[in-house]
Amino acid sequence: MIVYIHGASATAESFTHIRQFVKQHYKREPEALLEYSSKDGFENNLSKMKEQLKDAQRLFFISHSLGGIYSLYLANHYKDKTVGGISLSTPYGGSKEADFARYFLPFNQLMRDIGSIRGPLYDSRYLDAPPNWANVVTTTGTSPWIQRDNDGVVTVESMRFREDFELIEMRLNHYEVVLSNAVVELILERIGKSLK
Repeated sequence: MIVYIHGASATAESFTHIRQFVKQHYKREPEALLEYSSKDGFENNLSKMKEQLKDAQRLFFISHSLGGIYSLYLANHYKDKTVGGISLSTPYGGSKEADFARYFLPFNQLMRDIGSIRGPLYDSRYLDAPPNWANVVTTTGTSPWIQRDNDGVVTVESMRFREDFELIEMRLNHYEVVLSNAVVELILERIGKSLK
């Protein structure tokens, strides 16, 4: 099963471009589009996702941004079923900006979930690297809120955090990555190797 998990404040529609090509090449492979709302909290969303995947035979994850963190947790939960995955612009090191913002937005669940000093992103650093896993590090973009190199949303440092994943740098911004034909080719290649 090919599992798609979108980024925060997005929907599965963000994968429309990628999915059309994956469907052409892997028609017989079932797919799952996992939806969530960041307002519901990471643990609650993760629990629902685990339930949706419980009957799958094998799993290959395609995820964007925060979706990559969900994918990593799910791949570790379903170790015996996971054959690979590719995350796009995923902040595996968390967000230092969210650590600061949570003081001004104490009731914002997303800011609590994506920080770098505690929470699900921090805890994810202790999860094992799944087999055949890569993160596309997007390096083009700017945000007025981030002083370090970033893709318009996530710092390059955070995307490079997991040295036990294959890191593939691309000159794209945080939103272009799901629309890039070069990313589609990379995904198709990775699925082909993982689903042998």
